[in-house]
This record gives sequence, C-alpha cells and structure tokens, in this order.
Amino acid sequence: MARRRRRNPNATPADAAANPAPAREGERPAPRARGGNRPLWLLVIAAGLYTCYLASSLILPIVLAGFIAMLLAPLMRRAPLRWLPRGVSALLLMAALLGALGAVGTFLATPAAEWVRKVPFVMREAAPKLRDMVEPLQQATQARESLGKLAREEAASGERVVVQPPQPDLIEATPRVLGPVLAVILLGFSFLVYGDDLLRKLLELRPTRAQKKLTAGIVQQIQSDLSRYMLTISGTSLVLGAATGLWLWYLGVPDPLLWGVLAAMLNITPIVGPLLMALLLALVGLSQFDTLGTAMLPAAGFLALNAAESQVLTPAVLGRTMRINPLAIILWLMLWGWLWGVPGLLVAVPMLVCLRIVADRVDDWKVWSRLLE
Repeated sequence: MARRRRRNPNATPADAAANPAPAREGERPAPRARGGNRPLWLLVIAAGLYTCYLASSLILPIVLAGFIAMLLAPLMRRAPLRWLPRGVSALLLMAALLGALGAVGTFLATPAAEWVRKVPFVMREAAPKLRDMVEPLQQATQARESLGKLAREEAASGERVVVQPPQPDLIEATPRVLGPVLAVILLGFSFLVYGDDLLRKLLELRPTRAQKKLTAGIVQQIQSDLSRYMLTISGTSLVLGAATGLWLWYLGVPDPLLWGVLAAMLNITPIVGPLLMALLLALVGLSQFDTLGTAMLPAAGFLALNAAESQVLTPAVLGRTMRINPLAIILWLMLWGWLWGVPGLLVAVPMLVCLRIVADRVDDWKVWSRLLE
C-alpha cells in the first residue's frame, strides 16, 4: 500500500503554494489556463501591422514578388521546364508573364487614353441625368448642387467649353513607379531560383522531424492551393470579361474590348473590384444613352454576369474547400486597403488564402479556420 504523506500542521498557505502536493496515482494533472498569452499575441499583431504600415515601400515589393514566385513555382516542376536549369526556367517564366502583361497594356493603351481624355465630357453629359436620379430621392447634398450648376451653365451658354485634364509629369513620376516594379521583378526571379534552397535551410532550423514535416507540408500546400486559386480566379475572370465585352458590344457601347479586359482585371479583387466596375459602366451608360433605364443596362448586365460568376461558376470550380466568408473578405480588404492602398487590395485575398491554409494545418489556429469558412 502507498504511504500517505503526513500534513505539516505548521505549514502556511505560502508553503503550500510553493510545494504543491503530488498528484495521486491515476489522477490527471490540472489543465493549464488557456489564453494566458493572448495579450502578448495582440501586441505582436499590432506591432506587425504598424511595421507593415511604416515600411510599406520595403515590405510590399517583397510580398508581391513572393506571391508571383509561389504562383509560378509549380510550373517550374513540370516538363519541359523541369529539365532546364532553374535560372533559365525562371527567366522564361518571368519573360512570359511580363510579355503577356505588356501585350495587353500596349493593345489597350490607345482606347484607355481616349477615355481618360473624355472623362470631363462624360461627366458633363451625365450630370443632368444624375441630377434627375438624385432629385426624386431628395438628397440635397453638395454633389447634387454642383451637378445642377453644371447643367444650368450648359443650358444657358451656347459656347462650347473645352476642359483640359491635368497633364501628369511623366518624367517625375517614372522613377517612383519604375523602382518598385524593377524590385518586384528582380525579387520574383530570385525567389524562383533560390526559393527551394531557402526553404531547405528553413527546414533545417526546425528542431523536430514532425515540425519539419508540418512546415514543408504548409509551404507545399500554399504553393499548390494558391496557384490553383489564382489560376481559377483568373480563368473565371476572363470568362466574365468576355461575357461583359459581348454584352456591351450588343448594347453598342464604344470600345467593348477595353471594358471587358477591365472587368476581368477588377474581378480579381472580390467585392470592391466589381462594385467599381459597375460604377464605371453606369457613368459610361449615362454618357451614351438618352433615357435613364437604357443608361443603366450596361451596369445591370455586368452585375448579373458577376453574380452568376461569383455564385455559380467559381464555387463549382473551386469547391467548398477554398471558399471564404464574405464578411471576412470585406474586413480583410478594408484593413490592407487602409494600410497599403490599391496594392494592398490586390494582395489581400491571396494573403487571406495563405492564412486559411496555415490555420487548417496548425492545431492552435483551428478556431481562425472556422471563422474564415
């Protein structure tokens, strides 16, 4: 029989706390209090967000280059690129990507520049119709007063007023744009060439075999799932852009190819991109058609096509495993749009996909995975 431990009658509560009684045989130890490190984690997250805001010019090119490398890395493992040296494969992939983007930009540069020059005249033609939309709703705001003033001046004066949009200083703006672009290209190429070596060294720092396996699995799943997600979104966005271009061509809107490509590009950013595209098509419709009902057809048709794409086509291709809560997407877009502006909106959803993948694989983060579903 086990001997019972005699209790000291002169022991104080402090001694009892310093020397706790050993657990009895078969008795489970008391569980530790969970959530004790939550204030520390909140401080770490706040410090990380502040660092992202303060050093955005340094961190953002690294993030963009990392996503480009993760998207293109699975292609380097497939024939015929897998038989080539890594430097040659990375150079071919980056050249193909830049060539495709350059071809699209060159093809659409002329019609886009024409529409930019016509923006003041589009607003002048849309002003009376916008005023008719505002008045029944009784929204006596400063915007309605300015639009009404523009309409009255146009009716009172028979002279044509030519509005010159401000000309940007391209020489001054080129270094600010060219520097980050070159940094993203160089970093993306470097990640493609040396990314596997960096991952191998990272795995060597992990202390146990289980942690090495977990880290390697997370990185491989991020590469495959993120590549699958972005390729799927790009494909469905191209379908949406083609359908939008055909719809605008049917309505007789000028440059339907330009608006179709713009619809495909903006659709990559969920919720915010389609809403911005619908607003642009509403302004174009107001400038091209006489009646209010006809003017809303371009935007209404695009919204219907976008709803079919986002609610039917994309879920059917991706499945439920990659679907994310729309409220989480909105909050995430607001956060990174506030921190990094337009580039933050572009990288927000891929970062959220990576967070979802990590949360699925790490036990302590399972609650975040459930919140993102």
